[in-house]
Amino acid sequence: MTSRAFTDYIRHIGDRTGLFLAVAAHTGARRGIYPGSYLDFTPSYALPDVTYLDSDPRARKAFADPATTLELAGLHRHYHQIPEITFVPGDYTHTLRELPAAEWDLAISLYAGPVSEHVARCLKSGGWLLANNSHADAGLAHINPDYRLAAAIHHRAGRYRLTTDGLERYLLPKTPPHPTRKQLQATGRGIAYTRPATAYLFQHVPHGQQRGDRGLDKGRSPGP
Repeated sequence: MTSRAFTDYIRHIGDRTGLFLAVAAHTGARRGIYPGSYLDFTPSYALPDVTYLDSDPRARKAFADPATTLELAGLHRHYHQIPEITFVPGDYTHTLRELPAAEWDLAISLYAGPVSEHVARCLKSGGWLLANNSHADAGLAHINPDYRLAAAIHHRAGRYRLTTDGLERYLLPKTPPHPTRKQLQATGRGIAYTRPATAYLFQHVPHGQQRGDRGLDKGRSPGP
């Protein structure tokens, strides 16, 4: 099988390599996990080790040949290591439970539902969540005490920019109050915020550990 399924899809949605490079540079993340990835393969251009999860048979077919994915990542990688690529078929709300806990530096949640709620156990303490608000996941992470907003990401003129200043101005609903977790889950849609961003970067610090972990959000990945 050729890599055309991936390259056609990337052309269709727009190349997100710059997004993942910006996040990797800010966090130092090396190992990512992408529930609901479908055919978005660009994380492997920025991160040397990525685990993809999806239930769509077209994704299963595209990822079936390791030689194809390895060659494609090798052609576009922005790192020196040999790429490591894993695909886990099935509904991520179930398959994530079977993966090791606290193994990944970065979780990716883009247009794939409430990833933040299911992937948290797989993230290292001090790890990172990249989320947009299409399916309300940025809002869910915002009200989850195990995550704290670390950066807002803006996309303009083909470039991605992370900002860490004035974060208190983000994720404020245009029509207060902010919906509850139950309300966001019921609609599955993000709400309008007064200052929107393309995506948001959260740091995962389990609530019971936060007092002792205040130095984690230093723009680096947690240790092994």
